[in-house]
Amino acid sequence: MILKPVTISKEKRSEFYQSKYDHFKYLVLWVIVISCVIEMTFFVSDCSAALGFSENTLLPRFLIIVPLVGYIIAFKYVSSYKIMVPFSYVMIHACMLSVVWASYYVSNIQNLREGFLVFQLMFLIVGIASPKVWHCFFHALLIGDIILASMFNNFNGIDTLISLDGASLIAICAFEFIFENAFAEMYNAQKKLEDVALHDQLTGAFNRSKLNMMCMDDTNELKLRNAGFILLDINEFKKINESFGHDVGDQIIKELFKIIKICTRDGDVCVRMGGEQFLIIVPNQGLARTKEIGERIRTHVANNKDAACEFKISVGTTIYKGGDYHVAINLADKALKFAKENEVDLVVAYEDM
Repeated sequence: MILKPVTISKEKRSEFYQSKYDHFKYLVLWVIVISCVIEMTFFVSDCSAALGFSENTLLPRFLIIVPLVGYIIAFKYVSSYKIMVPFSYVMIHACMLSVVWASYYVSNIQNLREGFLVFQLMFLIVGIASPKVWHCFFHALLIGDIILASMFNNFNGIDTLISLDGASLIAICAFEFIFENAFAEMYNAQKKLEDVALHDQLTGAFNRSKLNMMCMDDTNELKLRNAGFILLDINEFKKINESFGHDVGDQIIKELFKIIKICTRDGDVCVRMGGEQFLIIVPNQGLARTKEIGERIRTHVANNKDAACEFKISVGTTIYKGGDYHVAINLADKALKFAKENEVDLVVAYEDM
C-alpha cells in the first residue's frame, strides 16, 4: 500500500536515491530545458507590451542561457544525484529570478503572480527525482523568491500570494513523501527479484548471470581490465556425495563459499559456476597477488576443522586483460586441470605452465 511506510537502510539509501534520480533524470532535463525556453519566449510578450523592442528585458530573459548550457554539459558528464539534483533546483530558481528581474521593467506584473503558480508545477516534477527532504528545503526557498519579487516590484497582496504558494508547497511536499514511499516499495521489490535472479540459492554466491551484467552492452567483454581470475573446485567431490550423502555435499559447498568470503575483499566477485566449482574475479590485481589469494583460500580449506568432513581444493588462475571473458575462464580451467592431474591441493597459474 502507498501509505504503508517503507524504509530504506542507511547503507542502501544513497544507492536508492541514485536509482530514483537515474529513473527520472531525462524527465527533469526536459522540464529544465522547456522552462528556460519558455522564459526566453516571454521576451515576445515584453515587446508587445512595450509596443516595440523591449531592450530593458532582453538581458533578464536571455541570460538564462548561460546556466542552461552549464546544466546540459553537467548532465552529460556528471551522473551523481548529489550534484545534479541541487543543480536542477538552482535552474528552476534561476528561471524564477529571471522573471522577477524582467518584471521590474514591465508595467503589468499580474503575470508574475501566475508565473509563481506555474513554477510550482516545475518543482513538482523536479521533486520526483529528488530525496524528499531535499525537495522540501529547495522548494521552501520559493517563499524567498516571492518576498524578493515584492521588494523590487511592490505589488499588492503579497500576504495572499505567500499563503497560496505556502499551501501549494505543503501539498506538493506531501505528494513527494507519498511518491517516494511508493517508489521505495517498488525499488525493494525489484531488488528482491534481482537478488533471486543473480544469486545461487544454496550458497548466496552470484550465479552466471552476474557475469553478463558485468559485460559491456551486447558483448562478452567485461567492463574491467587487469583482473585476476581464480577458478577452483572441490577434489573428489563425487566420492564425498557417495560416502556421506548429498546433504553433506551441500554443506561442504556452503563451507567453501564461507571460506572464500573470508579470504576475499568486498569488491571481489564470487560466482558459482555449477556443482562444486567457483570463479572468483579480483579486480586490479596482478598475477602474483591473484596466486596469493588462491593460495590463501587453499590453505584455509586445508586447515579447516568446521566442515562436516575433510575436503581439499585445486585452484587454477590467470589474468584477464580484456576481450571475451570466456577465454580467460578457459585458461584458468586449463590451469585447474593441470593442478588436479599433477597434485591434489595445488594452486597453478596458467601463465606459469
